[in-house]
Amino acid sequence: MNTDSKVKKITVIFTGIGYNADRPLLYYSKKIALEQGHEIIIIDFGDIDKECLRDRQMREDAFDKAFKKAETVLADTDFASYDEIFFISKSIGTVVASVYASRHGVPARQVYFTPLLQTFSLAEEGNGLVFFGDRDPWIETDAIRDLCISKKLRFRIIEGSNHSLETGRVYNDVINITGIIHEAEDYIVGGQVSAREPL
Repeated sequence: MNTDSKVKKITVIFTGIGYNADRPLLYYSKKIALEQGHEIIIIDFGDIDKECLRDRQMREDAFDKAFKKAETVLADTDFASYDEIFFISKSIGTVVASVYASRHGVPARQVYFTPLLQTFSLAEEGNGLVFFGDRDPWIETDAIRDLCISKKLRFRIIEGSNHSLETGRVYNDVINITGIIHEAEDYIVGGQVSAREPL
């Protein structure tokens, strides 16, 4: 564990819909941050119905609800007092993370797991590590890839994986999660990664 008391670090976890901080992508990312001496704040959106992703108005209402929750949870957080800030997010949480950082001027380095299209409207150019699958029913893979390229975000497409970055084959999923978390760890420990090419 990093015990350097001179560097103050924080990681905020923005969960997905039905994907809480105890599920693999967020659980292991949180563990990596803890090992590096980060304070952890978890914003859970578990009370939002997954069906909102099917309808534009429901999706907008869900985002408004999620964003208000984030503002409430983070209201007393003095981000200016931290030397290192990471936002790690999943699905609808990626939208909230990018919008919150932009609106509040928080210089957070971002890790986006299965971002939605709306995530990229305020995502900072060159600031982010992105993971998504090519069998995700909630996104258009080509559109997300193109947005990553245009925003100069480093990304990895997990072949055959769904919105949880799972393929349905346990052995493949274990290999994939190992690679994903390794890349996330390099980003958290080493800082900003090159954003010119996909992983």
